Amino acid sequence: MLRCLGLLGSMRAFRQVSPFSKGVRGEIVGALRKGSTTWSQAQLRESQRSPNPLVHYTTILIADLQLGITYYHTLFDSTNGIQYFSIVYKQFDSLLGEEVTNRIECGQLPGTIVNHWTILDHDREPDTAPFEIYFALQEFHNMKSHLSVTPQPPEKPLGLQNFHEWFEPAVQRWISVSKTKAIQRIKAAVNVDQICEGERIVRHSTSSIDTASCFYQIREFWKNLAWPDHASGAHYETLIIDLVCTTANVYSDLIHQGLADSGAGYYDKQQNQQQQARTTDELCVIVNNLEYVRRALAEFHPETHQLPENAETLLDNTIGQLEGKADRVLTKLTASMQGPLQKSVFHLAWSPDSLPANQAVMPLLEYLDSHLATLNVTLLSQNFYRAMTLIWNSVLTEFAKQMDAGGEGEKPTNFHDRMYGALQLLGEFFNAEGLGLPPEILHSDTFWRVEQRLQYHKTETDHLIDLFYMQRLQEQLNTTGPTSLGSLSVKAYFNHDSLCVEILHAKDVIPLDPNGFSDPFVIIELLPRRVFSHCSEQQTNVHKKTLNPVFDECFEFSVTHEQCRVEAAMIVFTVMDHDVLTANDFAGEAFVALNNIPGVATNFNIDNFNVLAQIELPLLEMKDKNHPILQILEGRVNDKNAMDFLRKQKARVVG
Repeated sequence: MLRCLGLLGSMRAFRQVSPFSKGVRGEIVGALRKGSTTWSQAQLRESQRSPNPLVHYTTILIADLQLGITYYHTLFDSTNGIQYFSIVYKQFDSLLGEEVTNRIECGQLPGTIVNHWTILDHDREPDTAPFEIYFALQEFHNMKSHLSVTPQPPEKPLGLQNFHEWFEPAVQRWISVSKTKAIQRIKAAVNVDQICEGERIVRHSTSSIDTASCFYQIREFWKNLAWPDHASGAHYETLIIDLVCTTANVYSDLIHQGLADSGAGYYDKQQNQQQQARTTDELCVIVNNLEYVRRALAEFHPETHQLPENAETLLDNTIGQLEGKADRVLTKLTASMQGPLQKSVFHLAWSPDSLPANQAVMPLLEYLDSHLATLNVTLLSQNFYRAMTLIWNSVLTEFAKQMDAGGEGEKPTNFHDRMYGALQLLGEFFNAEGLGLPPEILHSDTFWRVEQRLQYHKTETDHLIDLFYMQRLQEQLNTTGPTSLGSLSVKAYFNHDSLCVEILHAKDVIPLDPNGFSDPFVIIELLPRRVFSHCSEQQTNVHKKTLNPVFDECFEFSVTHEQCRVEAAMIVFTVMDHDVLTANDFAGEAFVALNNIPGVATNFNIDNFNVLAQIELPLLEMKDKNHPILQILEGRVNDKNAMDFLRKQKARVVG
């Protein structure tokens, strides 16, 4: 029939004698609209007998639209060029929108939406009825994606275009009720908590599973709502994040408090072996529970968009708090290892000289291996890595204690060599060929301090002094702008086996005399002394009663290009205050690397002396009186070079 009507409508003779004022196509469109309205109204009347009339009615309309997409739309379009689905959908949308609006308006009372939904579905609980209707309307509204995209004249908006706005009070109520019920459910779960085990011996309890399940249900429900409005959706997401974060904190507080109430000896410092085993089991369960809940919270980071900033901050802070509580519990868990670790590191440090590092460290490695193996099967992987990190830091702490114990003369001859070798072996043990702690965790600040001190102890005095001055040089390079000690302007260049140093002027020298001035002069010294032993210190003239002396003096040192290229080669400028009756006072120092000056780093022409740029050096002082190199050299009381160097450094104190 549709094909016949299509052929008739295309005949010129028929168009001339057609009784239809709108033509065949227009009559078909009109019949579709009228028939859709009549049929849907009949279905609405039939739906009133169902337990949930509006949901039942919407479902029938969706089923009819699906049939239209599958079969009828193609027939009408191919025979008469009529967009069947668009016509029928718009009719249904208008009728459905009017029905929902009428139901709300008929039952509208001020201040509460619950009455609206009671009118809509009086046989249903108001907590669930709104969302059954919402999901039905959502499915209907989503079918608008099948509407024709052919440009149409301006039309009135769809009746369900903003259908979600009717449900905003229901969403707010759901969040409020969910928060209360979630906390109640968590408390009940903790009260009837039972231990359960996974495929291995990983221990956790049923309350963590209940908590994670609760979060999953909330997250999936919100995901299924697919709230279409971004502005209000961001607000609701923030409320949901607050809901789960509050619940997670309640849970973590409850299980942590349970440790104190369980009598497991969590807060007891003195425990027998049986108590320690029980405490270990309890603590493993707690940290695993916290990890399950942390993972459940992490799932609230959406994949398709970002959370509102305040919600993101709240979620990250709560996850951080759970991790912090897990770390505190793990600290208690690893505290029982402190005594054996201390004993093992002590025996490692004070073993006989004949025992190499790889043998001396074996008792410590065996102890660590047995305890870590137990933790590996009872803790979740994330918690096991946290425990390993804490134990690694405990080992490093014990290493530091042993290095500080006793005087240098009391330690075995190869004490520092053995400790250094053992530290490297322990690092490999905790790394476990890439399966354990990664290098960024192993090489913590504590590790570098311990390793550096061991390296320093292994280093000869001359080289230690070089390292000290190279660090001072790096401090000079890192200092920008003037300091409280003022600055010194110089020039330096190398030409024909001669190092020329010009002292130009100083600015804002610190006042060290009672008259508010100083009598400054500058000492120029080349380091290392073993390289420049033939070059004596030189100094400028003394300038009386000034804080901004102008020296304009040039000094020459006979050196070679190769000497200037030595890694630690540098010029040290020391500003002193001249005193007649007492020792001269230190007023600051500065450093210049020789391998960076013209003539050493670059080719240099003697005609360019006057165009050399001056170097302005901020004056420095040694503020770290406990510098590890100074501490190590203090122990070398029989080393004349070390004592001379320390005496010189102690004299370099401003004031």
